[in-house]
Amino acid sequence: MASPVVYTLGRCIVDLYGEETGVEFEQVHRFAKYVGGSAANTAVGLARLGLATGLISRVGEDRFGRYLLAALAEEGVDARMVGRDPVLPTGLAFAALKPPEDSDVVFYGNPNANQGVSIQDLDWSAIASAKYLVVGGTALAASPAREAVLMAMAHHRRTGGMNLLDVDWRPMFWSDPGTADFYYHLALQYTDVVLANAPELALVGGSADARQSAMALKAEGVREVVAKQGAQGVRHFGPDGECQIPALQVSVVNTLGAGDGFAAGLVAALEEPWTVPERLRFAAATAALVVSRHSCSEAMPRRAEVEALLAQGSMNEEDRR
Repeated sequence: MASPVVYTLGRCIVDLYGEETGVEFEQVHRFAKYVGGSAANTAVGLARLGLATGLISRVGEDRFGRYLLAALAEEGVDARMVGRDPVLPTGLAFAALKPPEDSDVVFYGNPNANQGVSIQDLDWSAIASAKYLVVGGTALAASPAREAVLMAMAHHRRTGGMNLLDVDWRPMFWSDPGTADFYYHLALQYTDVVLANAPELALVGGSADARQSAMALKAEGVREVVAKQGAQGVRHFGPDGECQIPALQVSVVNTLGAGDGFAAGLVAALEEPWTVPERLRFAAATAALVVSRHSCSEAMPRRAEVEALLAQGSMNEEDRR
């Protein structure tokens, strides 16, 4: 297995998604099992897009943990920094899918093994050799994982890598959500690119106005801010100013993996000699394919699928003109 070009750091859990869609949680009778958690989903997405990818996380010493490790290996994700926690269980997420609205999600296992990632689990030379580190903000919710996150980001920055922070705001994982602002801003000291939806951007940037929040983050040293606006598209605030691209129109089945697909597409696009709008369109197309499918990880597309959707979108734009 090639040395990873990118590592993702954060949640690796089991997703159990209702096979009946558009019904209340209590009416779901069958659940399908998938790799889940933002960091694991993004890692699978990156691997499918052709990047050598590693995951930094923990699973429980249980059947669910063994399932996750086997599934990650099958996807080609380097899991050498996915530890097995002897005490904490693998996290579970049950979801009733109600497209196009947000789904009803119930998390089990809190605390779970993800929160047990420690500094001792980190391979410093492997992290230093990677070009990109993608951090899921939920990993800041509890110790010892939050200290491992901050040390990994600082080390990666010192050794010349690019750090991307996907805010991934999940208040239920914070014993004291009031401390989130403090820990997010510690992480922002080492962040090159912030990925956030509207409420997440307001959380870390301090304003409901996307531009004001982005300017505040840039004043703290963040180079690029990517504001994900769902059906309204994506806004980007970078060194060369601001740009916006529209969303691609697809039939929505499950919105839960949209951000993870977007992150995978964006990092894959960074490997190409593309303009900012081209990178954003590739990331948006990756996310669009994910939301048109049932799962998060198994919904992650291959590069050829993303390129085909982009070509179709271009043709549709020409037809409209």
